[in-house]
Amino acid sequence: MLEILKSLLIAFFAVAVLLPVVRYALRRLSPVGEEDALTAEEVKYMQKKELKLTIVYFFFACVLSVFSAGLLAILSSIIHASKEHLHVLTPNFRALFAPGLLLGLTLAIIPLRLVQGTLLGQEQELYRRYMNRLEGRNSNRMYNMLLAVMLLVSGVIAWHAMRWHVDIDENRIEITNLLLEHRSYTMQEIESIHYLGAEGEYLVSFTDKTNFNTTYLKPVQLEMIALLAEESGHRVIR
Repeated sequence: MLEILKSLLIAFFAVAVLLPVVRYALRRLSPVGEEDALTAEEVKYMQKKELKLTIVYFFFACVLSVFSAGLLAILSSIIHASKEHLHVLTPNFRALFAPGLLLGLTLAIIPLRLVQGTLLGQEQELYRRYMNRLEGRNSNRMYNMLLAVMLLVSGVIAWHAMRWHVDIDENRIEITNLLLEHRSYTMQEIESIHYLGAEGEYLVSFTDKTNFNTTYLKPVQLEMIALLAEESGHRVIR
């Protein structure tokens, strides 16, 4: 839970830092006209409205990030489901939270736009002028292009993250990493099995210094660990 909260805080801090940079770039690309000038009172009022929209965006981002990470974990299990292997280990929620967070931050823009009219009410035109003042007239078009690019990038990252899995048979272990590199090992090539102090968390190392951490994989059964220990001839190190 603390790991998830830490990731959310880092992501939101990054958004808060990058937003002024993006706005400055947009304004340089699309200068503001004289008719977009606002009074100091209007600017202060719109800043409060913008803060409200930002809070709503972060709420949507939190919900969609958690939902996306869970959905990616389920999809990964479905994609790699197979009756040909004794055990199939796929990325769990913790492993997929980073790509899920990226998806959540991107997708949160969509519901925000849907509720923006309701939240602003009669101030929509004033808010449009305020945004033109900050980001230029073509900012909406630029944001649409940025959203499309981020959706594409998020989709590619999520797809690669879901490809990571481990297949275990009676005498062989097959590992497919994030780069889609496929490696196969016999049980005798296991160098050590370390228990990491929590249920289902083990670090399995091989003779070529490759290893996989079951902390970020699901499901991990005691029967599987017992099979690895028995066939490799190594006891679990605690």
